[in-house]
Amino acid sequence: MTSLDPTDRVAIVSGASQGLGKATSLALAKAGANVVVVARRPEGVTVGRSRPHEPVDPVVAEVERLGRRSMGITADVRDEEQVETMVSQTMDAFGKIDILVNVVGGSWGETFRAGPLLDLTPNDLLEAYRVNVLTMFQCSAAVVPIMKRQGKGVIVNIASEAGRGASPGQAAYGAAKAAVINMSMSMAAEWAPEVRVNSIAIGGLETPHRPMWDADRQATLSRSMLGRIGTPEEHAGTVVWLVSDYAGYITGTVIDAHGGGRR
Repeated sequence: MTSLDPTDRVAIVSGASQGLGKATSLALAKAGANVVVVARRPEGVTVGRSRPHEPVDPVVAEVERLGRRSMGITADVRDEEQVETMVSQTMDAFGKIDILVNVVGGSWGETFRAGPLLDLTPNDLLEAYRVNVLTMFQCSAAVVPIMKRQGKGVIVNIASEAGRGASPGQAAYGAAKAAVINMSMSMAAEWAPEVRVNSIAIGGLETPHRPMWDADRQATLSRSMLGRIGTPEEHAGTVVWLVSDYAGYITGTVIDAHGGGRR
């Protein structure tokens, strides 16, 4: 029966301790799913001026207050061994994996910079790819054999409008998110019919990092037809729809979530 209700399905959400990952975890729990909350160890994250990074336990507690089962896993999904451990722990606790949402990513970080192309180094390009693409690939590849054995599964990869066209000042990030979009399509083609894979190209997101952006960048990202930035809860709602049976005929697709595009 077609349903928007993923009750008792098991979802893994990476980058889930804050922002979009946290909102997605809570939205899935409200819809009835049990949620595995995955994020890095906060004290292991060092990015310049105190870029926020939160532990998983408070999100686990919020999911449980919604009446759903939850488990927190501290893992760096850039590391293949930690990804394998994450999947093993999930299977030990829940016995299945129905949904994977790859939220981990970023336009800059501890190991790479954003900026004009001629200011970038080869390391900036490689690390942008590692943080945005390798993480998504490793998590997806680890769960797909399980989903195929179950006969059904859904993966949603968080991309960006930066990967849909020119991205001055964010070229490394834009190229990496273009790879996320393209690889999501390849995943959908290779892993069908049991596993559906889609991506969401987000065009602006209110996050804890936003106050750190300069006024010009805020103004640029705010130029949507709706005149504002999207909220984590709005984008999480798109995820819930994509993993539901109502989206059962949608795979290999990128959803543009940019408020109507930039003026």
